[in-house]
Amino acid sequence: MRVLLLTAFSAVFVLGQDDARWHDLTSEGLRLSKVPNYPVAEVRFRAALEEAEKWGEADHRLWLSLSNLALMRENQGDLVEAEKLSRRALELREKYLGPEHAELAAVLHNLAGVYIYQARYSEADPLLRRALLIAEHSGDERQVATILNSLGLNLMNSGQRARAEPVLRRSLALFERLDDGESVDVGKVVNNLSMLYRFDGKPGKAETELKRALPIFEKNLGPGHPQVASTLNNLFTVIAEQHRHDEAEPYLRRALAIGEEACPDSMITTQIRANLASFLAARGRFQEAAQILEDVIARQERLYGPRHPLLANSLANYSVVLGRLHHKAEAKRAENRANSIIKSFR
Repeated sequence: MRVLLLTAFSAVFVLGQDDARWHDLTSEGLRLSKVPNYPVAEVRFRAALEEAEKWGEADHRLWLSLSNLALMRENQGDLVEAEKLSRRALELREKYLGPEHAELAAVLHNLAGVYIYQARYSEADPLLRRALLIAEHSGDERQVATILNSLGLNLMNSGQRARAEPVLRRSLALFERLDDGESVDVGKVVNNLSMLYRFDGKPGKAETELKRALPIFEKNLGPGHPQVASTLNNLFTVIAEQHRHDEAEPYLRRALAIGEEACPDSMITTQIRANLASFLAARGRFQEAAQILEDVIARQERLYGPRHPLLANSLANYSVVLGRLHHKAEAKRAENRANSIIKSFR
């Protein structure tokens, strides 16, 4: 499995209505989040939240600060706090704006994104469908396209691939009409379509789509952005699955270099390291692979908790590597734990 790209809605604030310190902290946090420098952006957003708490729960600045901080925690892999912050942001908006206000679409979508990363697909689905209804009613086509992309991703990850493709294609058609076909949003949908093709056993088609997405991200985000790393990682996967390992390796190495520099403790970089371990194991370098997988498993447990499909995949790979190193008892324990996690998702 791969870390796939979601689109999250950043908070938007209205100039002229903000406390000066809160406004400065929020502006700086938004700027840093685009660099990206998530740890420092988080510091700014957390300070902005402290300021906003002074004005009470009915203040719009509090809701925005909660949403901004939630996105930073999600980007750094703290899904527990991201969920807590997103839930509070949603509850306050529902309380003061009502359950069908247009502003709720973005918050519902972002909370669903946390659930997708946690593999809580059945919980994400109703949030996304509710967000879609609100966005369609408001007439915001870009928001509709963004929510459709995440809904398609959720359907794909939950095994409903036949239903996912038309949803993703509708999202792509909207973005291509709204933009010039080379926007980041277009790249995100193309990336997700590529993974759909990969899961359907069409790695060549997946590769073509990823090679469309990669220059879009490089052009719009810069060559060192985490989303570039994610796409390179996906390219490595689909090329390696076609047994073109020497051609695939540079994509993996570049993805790892970007991840370690831009977001070393993130979900994306952890998955890239998992792929590096698989690559080394395929080359017979089992001891190195085992050491990397031990670190990956510890990171995934921290990021996702003790039961997640990505963790199960790493445990299964670890079991194979341990078997090749003749650590049979440890290999069996890892295999049993992987199987237990997999069964819980059936």
